[in-house]
Amino acid sequence: SSRRATNAVKRGAGCSPRGAIQRAGAMVKKMLADPSCQARIHQYQIVGRAAPTPKNPVPKIYRMRLFAKNKVLAKSRFWYFMKKLNKAK
Repeated sequence: SSRRATNAVKRGAGCSPRGAIQRAGAMVKKMLADPSCQARIHQYQIVGRAAPTPKNPVPKIYRMRLFAKNKVLAKSRFWYFMKKLNKAK
């Protein structure tokens, strides 16, 4: 019974980094991080313009700050909003 008490692992409810190891005695247990503490999105600044045409050879340049999981999704959202707001393709 005393051996079990020394090998017990303390469980933390806080935001520990993924893969943090807590030791108590000889037993080692890997604690998983709280998923709510991990950032899943990043802020991106995307710059783009419409394709040049004979009617408008130098189109206006637009910049947008977006939140997305990766840069591919950020570019996709940029063109989604550009099509809606400025009718740019």
